[in-house]
Order: sequence, then structure tokens, then C-alpha cells
Amino acid sequence: MDPNDRARGNAAGRAGGRSKGAGIRGPSSALTDYLQEIGVTEHFRERRRREAEEEAEERAAAEQGGQQGQQQGEQQQQVNAEAGNADEEGAETENAEPDHEETQDVEEETADSALAADMQHAEDQAQEAGPSTVTVQIKAKGKGKRKKDEESDYEPEDEMTVRGGLNRSSARKGGRMHDCDMCGKRFLVRGEMPDQLLCAACRRSKDKASAADAASVARRARTVQKKPAARHKMRKTEGGLLEFEAELPTLQNLCVRAIARHLDQVDSLGEVSGPSLDRLNRIISKLRVLDAQTMRLFMGADRTSVTLYDCTRIDAAGLRRISDECPMLERLDLQFCGRMDGASLLALAQGLPKLQHVRLDGAFLVRDTEWAAFFREAGGRLRSFSAAFAGFGPQAMRALVTHCVNIESLRLAECSDFDDDCLAMLAVPITEYEEAEQEAERKLRAETGKGKQAVGTVLSWQPLAQLRVLELQRPHKPMVCTTARRVVRALGAQLRVLDMSGFRDLDDGFMGDMGDHATSLQELALASCDSITGDAMAAFFARRNGFTRVDLGRCYMLTDNAVQELVRHSGATLRHLSLNSVDDSLTQNGLLALAGQMFEQCTSGKEPRLAEQTLGCVGLEVLDVSWVRSTTDNVLETVVSQCKRLASISVYGCGSVSAFAPVRPGLKYVGRECDTL
Repeated sequence: MDPNDRARGNAAGRAGGRSKGAGIRGPSSALTDYLQEIGVTEHFRERRRREAEEEAEERAAAEQGGQQGQQQGEQQQQVNAEAGNADEEGAETENAEPDHEETQDVEEETADSALAADMQHAEDQAQEAGPSTVTVQIKAKGKGKRKKDEESDYEPEDEMTVRGGLNRSSARKGGRMHDCDMCGKRFLVRGEMPDQLLCAACRRSKDKASAADAASVARRARTVQKKPAARHKMRKTEGGLLEFEAELPTLQNLCVRAIARHLDQVDSLGEVSGPSLDRLNRIISKLRVLDAQTMRLFMGADRTSVTLYDCTRIDAAGLRRISDECPMLERLDLQFCGRMDGASLLALAQGLPKLQHVRLDGAFLVRDTEWAAFFREAGGRLRSFSAAFAGFGPQAMRALVTHCVNIESLRLAECSDFDDDCLAMLAVPITEYEEAEQEAERKLRAETGKGKQAVGTVLSWQPLAQLRVLELQRPHKPMVCTTARRVVRALGAQLRVLDMSGFRDLDDGFMGDMGDHATSLQELALASCDSITGDAMAAFFARRNGFTRVDLGRCYMLTDNAVQELVRHSGATLRHLSLNSVDDSLTQNGLLALAGQMFEQCTSGKEPRLAEQTLGCVGLEVLDVSWVRSTTDNVLETVVSQCKRLASISVYGCGSVSAFAPVRPGLKYVGRECDTL
């Protein structure tokens, strides 16, 4: 058998043995993982083996045909770990340019089959060893030691270092040897120097990695969902629902926010305008950083008005210091002042001789007797008083009615001790008990004689003749309708604003007294007064006109006729209207009345007929139709087209109001489902 055939058979046998075991994979080493990362896989080795077999067959055919004329001798063979033809400039040029002026340096083939087999075995070992420099020892085998040819480039050493697939013949063609920036191997560079020196194997690995990254990016781009259209930035309200688009902040607002974030580094605000100072106060209160130290920024000897929106972190001593730092104070507004006690409240009354307007929300530590002491001290100076979530009871109410005779505005909201007896003190005494209790307080006023307001002895009941605003919201204890009617008869003619929201016992008789005595009323709030019928409200609105604000929320018996009468007589002046949750009897006809369309009430099941067309609520600015299921896009389109000044519409719980509701510049929807989902 021919030695070359035997060598090819040995190489094929080794390749076949590896192919048979390719389906069995054991634990991989770190070297195997590294070879896979740089692209040296089993497929790569198989391709290199096939190329070696084809070259061996071509060389054997050339030798048998007499085309090989070179002298037989010991042969030097170079092997690259990752690629046998790593020298693109050498090996590829030799194949692509056969008519080069220099004779092609082709690897000499020996006829000795043992030498060929050893060379193939060395190549297999080099490919499994990795990209590092491989030293292959080729020992000459034969009948005797071959003699050295003096004209050849034969190296006397039996050991040859193969780097990057280059041999001595490749180096003779020109170029310079350089180290690879990635693996450190030396390779030949011809022509212009590249930016990064990479051997052929590292260049292919880098190209393959770049192609893989590009494919991964393209795959992610295909899998990523389409980005939704950018929605307008919305601002959240205290209820947590999105309301309206946030405007671009001005430079002044940005400066105010910056001061609020670094308030601990501010010693004084200097000359700051009132609106900017109030805006800064609101931001600081919202951030909950207002305390006894930072509150001094809003104090001053010349200040006549102080408003603190969140006094949660201000103790009683800090509140008492207000009278020391602002002795000229006339208006005091303290919200969430839960740490205020009776001593600090009395200190404010004594230290602020010009105090006229007081609002205290959340002062639940102040007892009923301490409120009474405050009113005795303040006397006739008070022009308006407001308290919410406080222990305001009968003694405080009796002292207020007796000593604060010049009060113009009184607001009491959700006071735990306010009962029907307190309400009766606003009306003319009709029982001996009421007369005796009020007479004792009047005698106390006459005996103390506080200030110039107490002139002479007051032994008879006097109404609060200056009272114009009366707001008694959501009492915690039940109220009797008879007592409320007495108050209306006593004070109804002088009232401009009346808020009795939460008085559930009010009935149609109360509305009758309102029609008879409340002749100057402009704002009316009867929210949650669910015992009043729609007919009584219709009769009242037919007798009175000129309302600017009406709150009929949760008056479940409200009818279309009542809304029509309200629009007929007060449509030109109405600015704020609340129909929250009046869903039982109110239909689309009642809502269309806001646009001036008065439909005739039909009881025989026929379709309602348009009976009258008026101007409607042309001045309406705020409308609340939350939880009214008859509110739809079509109804709102009619209302908005007629009410040109409408700026805010609350539609909480109105599922028929969609994103197709009418819009225009300056109009906002509050609580629309399509904006909050």
C-alpha cells in the first residue's frame, strides 16, 4: 500500500473515531469554554480536518504525476491553533496570485508515510491546545539521517516554533512582524498599519462577535413591543386621581421650589412678594418641613396676616411665639394645628390686640371651656371665626354669641360637641332653660366689662346682627329641623351664604321658611340633606333668584323640574353647581336644562318634548356631575357648547364619559376614567 494512502487512512480513522463519539459530551473544562467563546468549536475543527485531507490528496496526485520536483528531505511544518491559514496576506495571496514574480513557497511534502502521519497528529493536538504559540517537534524518521542542503533554508534545530500560521517563506515576501493586541501572538503585517493589530484568528472572532451582537440587537428590536404614544403629563390631586395637564413652570416657581428643598440653609427670605411667599409656604407645608424653626421665615413685626398650611410639627410653644413675633397680626390661619392647647390659644388672644379673623383647623386638644375663655378675651374684635375638627360645644357657642356681637362670618365644620342646643343659641330663646343659660353669660359679660365693646349691662337677647356667612357643616350629633327653622327665621334675612350640609332632618317645611325669610341669599349648600323633596326645591328656586353657588350633592330626591327652575331664575348668575350623586330622579333632561333646553315633563310614557329654549347657565364655571349615570358625551357636548365659561367638570363615576368628550382650551375634566386607568 502506498505510504500516502496509509497516512490518509490513519487521519480518516482518527476523524471517524471522533465523529462517532461526537454525540457523547462530558463535563467541559475551562479551556473548552474559552475555545467556544472565541469560535473554535467542533465544526471549526472538522472543517480544518477536511481541508487538510483535501490538501494531502492534491499533494499525492502532484507527486505521482511528476509535478513535484523538489528534493526530498526533512520538512518543517507549522500549525496554528485556531486556523491553519491564519496568514491572509500570505496563504490567500499565494492561492489568489499564481503569477507573482517570486516563486510560491509551498509546504514540501515527504513521501514518508510516517512523517505525514506525525504531522497530522501534531496538527490535531495544536487545534485542541488553543490560540497560544505552539511548539511542534518533528522528528525525522527513516532509514537514515538526511543530509542538509546548503542552498535551502533548513534550520539545524529539530524544533520549530510556529506562530500565527507564518513560516520563513512568508516573512521573505515583505512586511513586519507584530504582536496581536488580543492574544499576543506574532503575525506578519504588510501594507498600511491598521488601527488595531489583530491576527487573522482574532479578527474572525471579533467579526463573529460583532455579527452576534448585531443579531441580538435586531432580535430585541423585533421582540420589544411598540412604544405607546406619549401622553400628556398629568398632575395628581389629593385624591390620587389624575386631573389636568401640568403647565411649564416659570422661573419664579423653579426658584421657589429650590428654596423649599434647601430651606435649612435659608436664614431669611428678604423682599419676597406675597404670592411667591404664599406659594413657598404651600410647598414647604406639603413637604412637611414646616416646624418651629422654619416658621420664622414667615413672621415679621410688620406682618398683618399669617397662614400656616401644616402645623403638625409646630408645638404649643412655637404657636405661642406667633404673638411675640407678629404683634400687629389681624388675620391668623392655622391648619392641622393638633398640638395647640388652651394655654396657647388664650396667649394668642391676649398677645394680638388687633386680631380680627381666626381660622383653626384640627385644634382638638382645646376644650369647650377654653374656647369660651378665648371668646371672652377676644370680645368684639372678631369679625370671622372658623373651626373644624374641634371640641366646640355649648359653653363655647354661648360665649361666642354673647361676646362676639360683631362677628360677620361663622364656620363650624365637624365639631364633635356641637349639638342642637348650640344651634338654638343662634335663634331667639323660646324656653326658660335657654333664657336662663344665655342670661348667665350676658351677666358675666356685663360684670367683666372687657374692652370698650362692653358698654352698659346687656340683660336681653340680641341677635348677631352683623352675621352674613353661616356655615354649619356635617355636625356629629343629630339636629332637629324645628331648631333650624328658628335660626332661618331669626337670621335668614341678613344671610348671604348658608351652608347646612349634613343636616339630614331638614324637610320641606325648612325650604318653605327659606323662601319666606332668606331673601338675600346668594350661596346655598344643602349637601346630604336627603329628606327634602324635589318639588319643595323647585318651589324655592322659583321664588328666589341670583344664586352664584349651589351645592345639592346627595339630595337624592332632586328632580329635573328643580334644576329647570334653578336655571330659569339663576342661570345668568350661577358660577358653581354641584349635582354630585343625584342619580335617582335626575335624567338627561335635567342636565340639558343647563344648556337652556327645557323639556316638557311627560307622564304617559311619551318622548319628552322641548318646550322652551333659554340662555342656560352662560356664566357657569365649575360643574360637578359625579356619579350621575345620565351624564354622557352627547350631553356634555350640548352643555359645553352653551356654557362658554365652563372651566372644570367633575365626572367621577360617570362611565359613559369617554375620551371623546368635548374639549377646548381652558376646560379640564376631573375624575374621568379614561384619564386614570
